[in-house]
Amino acid sequence: MKLRDYQQRAIRGVCDTLRTHSSALVVSPTGTGKTILFAEAANIASKRCMVIAHREELLTQAAEKIEMVTGERPEIEQSILWSNESSPFGKAKVVVASIQTLNARMKSGRRYERFDASEFSLLIIDEAHHAVSTTYRRVCEWFHKMNPSCKILGFTATPDRSDKLALGTVFEAVAFDYNIRQAVDDGWLTPIKNTVVSVDGLDFSGVRTTAGDLNKTDLAALMEFEKVLHGVVVPTLDLIGKEQTLVFAASVKQAERLAEIFNRYKPNSAGFVSGAMEPDRRRDVVSRFRGGDLQILVNVGVATEGFDVPGVGCVAMARPTKSRGLYAQMVGRGTRPAPGVVDGPVTPEDRRTAIAASKKPHCLVIDFAGNSGQHRLIHATDILGGEEPEEVLDRAYEIVDKGVTTDVGEAIEIAKVEIEEEEERQKKRRSPVKASKVSYKTNESDPFQTLGIRRESARFVPTGGGLSGNQLAMLAKAGIDPGQYSKQEQKMLHTELVRRIRKKKCSFKQAKVLSKYGFNTSKMSFKEASGLLDKLARNNWKPMAG
Repeated sequence: MKLRDYQQRAIRGVCDTLRTHSSALVVSPTGTGKTILFAEAANIASKRCMVIAHREELLTQAAEKIEMVTGERPEIEQSILWSNESSPFGKAKVVVASIQTLNARMKSGRRYERFDASEFSLLIIDEAHHAVSTTYRRVCEWFHKMNPSCKILGFTATPDRSDKLALGTVFEAVAFDYNIRQAVDDGWLTPIKNTVVSVDGLDFSGVRTTAGDLNKTDLAALMEFEKVLHGVVVPTLDLIGKEQTLVFAASVKQAERLAEIFNRYKPNSAGFVSGAMEPDRRRDVVSRFRGGDLQILVNVGVATEGFDVPGVGCVAMARPTKSRGLYAQMVGRGTRPAPGVVDGPVTPEDRRTAIAASKKPHCLVIDFAGNSGQHRLIHATDILGGEEPEEVLDRAYEIVDKGVTTDVGEAIEIAKVEIEEEEERQKKRRSPVKASKVSYKTNESDPFQTLGIRRESARFVPTGGGLSGNQLAMLAKAGIDPGQYSKQEQKMLHTELVRRIRKKKCSFKQAKVLSKYGFNTSKMSFKEASGLLDKLARNNWKPMAG
């Protein structure tokens, strides 16, 4: 199997890091082939490898991907399934094991002690944010004690800022770190559109905080109110159209009631699953959702990890949280592109164009808002904002909430621009602005012409100290090389880009492509431009008649 560019970088990072460290962590968001990554790591291990996970679905998924990559079927150590450790024909190179099973007590000790640790060169921990727990630590410490040369490699999609510190007690170094914003920009995941719905009666002020998140009992009681349930269901049905939708609930009772109310408004549209449900019944409901018989799946504690249904185009957050890690897990269930869409295109821009023209151009995330009280709840802006300061993330959330844009990436860029402009105005009040000398350069692909603004007017634009680093980065991201233009020209182009975002006009990249096909984009909206690009893509990028 040919690895994607970032996957190749990840494997190189793993090899380099484990040469000098006994343990390492790989961070890669949901939908970027995390299982393929650790299957490749298992494949290149010098000796035997054990992959450890905590749920049946994760074990099955890991075994299938490892067999696909290595050509060998791993043995499974789970409950009544035992890896053959005394086979005269040779032992399996890879063992996929349940953490609960490994910790089970036997007459001779714990079950992991039946393995010969000296035969293993690598332990892989799936969903490694769980690795700080006692059960994982016990297994890792035993293998390392019995075989100090055995390396430990963790994979996770969702380390929170605080989680990274905690995981530092288990993993010595981060071998590779790839976040969801980078994956979206690189065209491997779909963009995220965010809609905030205010729900009457939703008041978190009385909900306690336990272990850094909303208290489960308090939250469940709040989200189970009849008024709140209808406040979730009705707008969700209005927003999703025909999109396959995954709803996250706070309790089994809430999940069951939500499914019931969805079906009351739209018969036979919804089902629900929970960790407490009998496995065969749970698999049946998920199978019906995966096959399209159900449009809506309401879940509690099931779909946050190891749940892969690429058709999910909408994620509804009926389980508010203060945890970035948990929120990212939930959103990640909807950011996979439609199958096959990004496999052919070579460049990030080509992949983004292919996604925009596909049947799943974005993932819609629905947040439900009320009185947050003293809590700072997590929203889509937080997980796409990376390490941006909370001031930027809070402003971006306000921008989405006001309906300026539903595109979370755009909201973050607007927030940064607004904050920087406010800071710039503060500076101007304190010191006079000196005009800069104007210089002009030519460029064959003239963004001024594309954007429909007069380049010669730039000489009247005051720049102060010029654009900030983030503002220059915004130009570069739009496809404009700042180095080709004077400070006044940079300022003029940047102002026009921001104006277009705020007015929901077509972007510079859209205008640049459409102008080549003879379209006048001066008054075109972002939505109209997206529609035309979709039509061009379906026409194999050939000029359309008429």
